[in-house]
Amino acid sequence: MNINNLFRTLVSISLAIMLSACSTTSSQTTPNGAPLIVPSLQVKFDCGACKVKGNIASLIVDGYNKAATDAGAKISSKAKAIMTVNEYVSRGDTERLLVGAFAGKDEIKASITYKGKRYFVEDYYRNAWLGVDVLAKKIGELTFEEINKDV
Repeated sequence: MNINNLFRTLVSISLAIMLSACSTTSSQTTPNGAPLIVPSLQVKFDCGACKVKGNIASLIVDGYNKAATDAGAKISSKAKAIMTVNEYVSRGDTERLLVGAFAGKDEIKASITYKGKRYFVEDYYRNAWLGVDVLAKKIGELTFEEINKDV
């Protein structure tokens, strides 16, 4: 077998593995086999004088919805979880890119209420390349994980 044939074979095997990984989807179900249904998410802000970028609420919801979809869960149009962002700090993109961690941190702390239970999520980024937009999506994912523990 010459080097070109070996290279083609390795590329073919690699592509087959990548495609098979992409085509599989996991689907969560309840103990009785029904599809997992999670509440929709509504985001409110109660962080005093914080100045929140206009798209943060939608980015949190996008992160939540993507995590639910990736897990094979269905999002209810009737049930609703309420997230209240209690602390929000964001750096400007310019200062974040220029001075990174020395510019402080992007941080979101929130509480979620659903079916009389209260959940808490929080995280922060203190680097030059990840900002508050990416953090907001991660907070949405963390919210799905917390709620999904009890669904």
